[in-house]
Amino acid sequence: MASLRNRILFFFTLFAGVAIFAVFLSSRSTRIVGQTADRVVNNHLPMVYTLGQMEVSLVKQDAAVYRYISTGGKQWLDVFEKERINYVRWFLDAQENAEVQSEKDKLVNIDEFYIQYENQVRQILLNKNRSSKVIKAHLAEGDQYLGQIQTFIDQIESLREGMTLVRQDQINQTLSRHKRFAYYFLLTIGLFFFLLATYLWHYLVRPLTMLLDGIRNFTRGRLDIQIPPIGKDELGELQDAFNEMSREIAIERKRLKTESQSDPLTGLFNMRYFRTQLADEFSRSKRYAHPLSLLMIDVDHFKMYNDQNGHPAGDIVLKEISRILIRNVRGTDIVARYGGEEFVILLPETILDAALKVATKIRSAVEAHHFPFQENQEFGKLTVSIGIASYPDDHVTSDHDLVEASDKALYLAKQDGRNQTRLYAEVKDSMPPANPANKKEGQLAKH
Repeated sequence: MASLRNRILFFFTLFAGVAIFAVFLSSRSTRIVGQTADRVVNNHLPMVYTLGQMEVSLVKQDAAVYRYISTGGKQWLDVFEKERINYVRWFLDAQENAEVQSEKDKLVNIDEFYIQYENQVRQILLNKNRSSKVIKAHLAEGDQYLGQIQTFIDQIESLREGMTLVRQDQINQTLSRHKRFAYYFLLTIGLFFFLLATYLWHYLVRPLTMLLDGIRNFTRGRLDIQIPPIGKDELGELQDAFNEMSREIAIERKRLKTESQSDPLTGLFNMRYFRTQLADEFSRSKRYAHPLSLLMIDVDHFKMYNDQNGHPAGDIVLKEISRILIRNVRGTDIVARYGGEEFVILLPETILDAALKVATKIRSAVEAHHFPFQENQEFGKLTVSIGIASYPDDHVTSDHDLVEASDKALYLAKQDGRNQTRLYAEVKDSMPPANPANKKEGQLAKH
């Protein structure tokens, strides 16, 4: 690989002694720029990686707490403790890599917030009461902790942005000094160095400008920015290092985004993402008077199946049902795990009759599917019950009402013998009004 210094020296052998002196100064300045920028980037990569691992550990801890509250599985306590230890390890690494006081102060704030979160979580994990009412309360607290985790991530993202700005300033100062020298040099030499100016522009100024533009775009949020090839010298190596850092950060952010929106068992969207999309779609449907339908699906006798065959077999059933749901809807539909053995499907631009056809197709596909150990079950084949509500047909006025309407229709399907599809319009007027006791009995009846 021909270095930038060798290229410049070769060119300047054609000129007089004064040109040789100018080349020496230019080469030395260029080398300093490359070394400074390379050192800044290499020092930044470990810190960026460490912060990314802290984000991953926080997301996994919260997921473990939610799974433990939902299922009671002791393995989730081990997962939580493992990720807690990982978080502490990565946090200590971040403290060691912090270079300026502002970074250290932000890490102290994050640590204080995390200690409060950990104490709250341990109070839940030590609670032995597993009644339905307590589980619901724990799930509600779990949703609050999601907001706290998001605060953690926002603080870490803010810290990362601050670190990037500090390092950009270091590179900018070095680049500015070198560019001033380059411009003064061109003014002094004048016409005599016209060819040299052309050479420097192609092999020095242009690559430096491309690097600076890439860094600026990076700090403005384009974390996947890639700088085009600028040569096979020291600046080319710096460009390769920057592009590699950008790719790693973009991949890590994409993975974190996917984890924050997905259910870890089934791969479907989680309840948090579903609620966001439901609110957006309902608002859009209401604004433009477009139809919107919601299917709420519950696996019949799943608790009995789970108790008889174990949680691993139950997890297989949930995964296979998830695949059945995905195969029987459009790419624009939103399929999410609502909790436990409940699923929801949001059908934009879908009238009630079309939603009923989708539900019928799903129910038939589940009934025809062969699940593990189902031939040994007293209740027969595994099936699903489905409740359907639609806007504007069912006269709901909010996304919350749409969920409640589909839940009531699902309750009716359960009461009518399971393996049924029921519309909200079929809910009998004579049904007793909802109260805490009836709702608790209804939830137990679903299983």
